[in-house]
Amino acid sequence: MRHGRIALLAFGLGFLGMATTPVRADDAAPQAVLEKALKAHGGEANLAKFSASAVTFKGKFHGMGQALAMTGTLSTHRDDRLKMDIEVEAGGQKFRFATVLNGAKGWVRIADNTAELDKDQLAEAQHGANAAWVGTLAPLKGKPFTLDGVGESKVDGKPAVGIRASREGRRDVNLYFDKETGLLLKTETRVKDEASGQEVTEETFLSDYKDVQGTKQPMKFTTKRDGKLHTEGEVTEVTLAEKHDADVYVKP
Repeated sequence: MRHGRIALLAFGLGFLGMATTPVRADDAAPQAVLEKALKAHGGEANLAKFSASAVTFKGKFHGMGQALAMTGTLSTHRDDRLKMDIEVEAGGQKFRFATVLNGAKGWVRIADNTAELDKDQLAEAQHGANAAWVGTLAPLKGKPFTLDGVGESKVDGKPAVGIRASREGRRDVNLYFDKETGLLLKTETRVKDEASGQEVTEETFLSDYKDVQGTKQPMKFTTKRDGKLHTEGEVTEVTLAEKHDADVYVKP
């Protein structure tokens, strides 16, 4: 799935419970990490031309205390448009819902009922869309982002090096790259947990990279919140595009 865009699943599944700025001189190391990552994922020019993606996936949702089968499609365009169409199976029944963000407006549809996102939900969707856009790597060499290093660590036993992407009005996003290959292994940010209403740390682990339209895309993902398993799954199809038609992101 399109790197950090996988993390948007966590926001969308929460509704189930309701039914460069130039890099500064001292930032040479994070800029070098980013350059290596851009090359590893298909090259800066190639990544930059794909502002939109559509991803089909299947997996399990653990956010309600049990493993629930899920399938769906996630469509995104830059940092301000997204659509999640997801089906979750529980107790022998299937529950379908859609979440749409279109700039300053957003909606959620559960079964046949559609409602506008309230102020807090809209802000959370916008934070999530920004984190997803950061995860594509494409916008990080220019405004409105600044980069800082967050040191080295291990991700699933692999040596990794991290950078922090900051933007005014949005939560910071940490990106951890395989020190050897440059591929993105993990994204990390703060999100509001729908059940508790409290902010938690969300980590999304990415693996099984495949070639997609000249880029490298992860085909498996695992998301944890404060260390607890939240979602896991695999991508069955990825389509990248320069843009999507406007009607993709209309009120569901």
